[in-house]
Amino acid sequence: MKKNRKVALVSAVVVGLAATGAVGYAASTDGGGSGGGSGFCADMSDTVGLYPGNPVTQMGFKVGHVESVHPEGDHVKVTFSLDAGRAYPADVKAVTRSKSLLADRSLELVGNYTSGPKLAAGLCVPTSRTFTPKSISQIAGSAADFIDAMSPNDNKKSFQQAVDGFDKAMHGNGELASQMMQHASEAMSSPNQFVSDIGSIIHNMAPMSDEALKKWATIQSILDQAPAIAPAATDLIAAANKVAVGSVGWLVATLYMIQSDYGDLLWPSLDGPVSDAIHLAAGHSKDLAGLVDSIPSVASVLRQQSHSSGGLAVAYQPPTVQVNAPDAGQMCDVLNHMTAGSCTNAGGHVQVSALRLLDLVVAKGSR
Repeated sequence: MKKNRKVALVSAVVVGLAATGAVGYAASTDGGGSGGGSGFCADMSDTVGLYPGNPVTQMGFKVGHVESVHPEGDHVKVTFSLDAGRAYPADVKAVTRSKSLLADRSLELVGNYTSGPKLAAGLCVPTSRTFTPKSISQIAGSAADFIDAMSPNDNKKSFQQAVDGFDKAMHGNGELASQMMQHASEAMSSPNQFVSDIGSIIHNMAPMSDEALKKWATIQSILDQAPAIAPAATDLIAAANKVAVGSVGWLVATLYMIQSDYGDLLWPSLDGPVSDAIHLAAGHSKDLAGLVDSIPSVASVLRQQSHSSGGLAVAYQPPTVQVNAPDAGQMCDVLNHMTAGSCTNAGGHVQVSALRLLDLVVAKGSR
């Protein structure tokens, strides 16, 4: 009896262990994802570069291979098999991928299983969840179209020349461009004032624009003639530069020397009698013009009288100026040495002819 009970107990233990192992095996295979086998499929819009035998991957790791590729209407059906031991969600996505433009592509399954329904054989991944990159021919065609658009064959500048020109134009102007951006940023920090200023500029430029439109024919004529005038203007500027550097510079230096050496003698005379004479001449310009017109006739009469014996004679004595400087006597001697009779010294009262004032200045400079 005891022997039978012992046999029954051992049998129960064996059955329990077997059941436990079966349950564990089922749990491990089911929970771990017994998604292996064939019969899986995906509907793709195109399968360029995808062939039977190409790998099926998940996160770049090979998990199966492509079995067949068949066109079906507006899409291509790709059937593939998967290795056992991995589960995939029912809403997994399928993407064709390639490591380069020239290499064969692989079928990538996107999505990791966590819970819920699993991908089952016989149910294809729909086109709404399949994606394929552009084909090599489309990429090459698009690149060719882009290059043709940027480099036309109609004798226009190519894209490379345009880029080179832009590079040369912007060379050295980085700081100015930065300042422009900063000023624009500062302007946009107060948009109301910025817009108001733009409105004021447009309003103020309206009369100028209107006048420019009225005289556009003249402006266009000036612009048309500008290329022919430019060389002459260049020569004129060069000549003016020579005059300014040479003649004007020498004249200014001479005037400065006269002012420094003889200004104390010249300006009192010029500020008095000379200034009064200029004002008087300006007020009687018409009378002086009539007098000048009569000079030829008067000069002819005077010439006739002076060359004929017994003719009309007028005695004339130029005005004199009294010089009260301490060394006036010495200056008088110098003047008489230069021109006899141009200066008289009577008891310390020096009288100089007004016509010899410049000689007096020279005499002072020669001392």
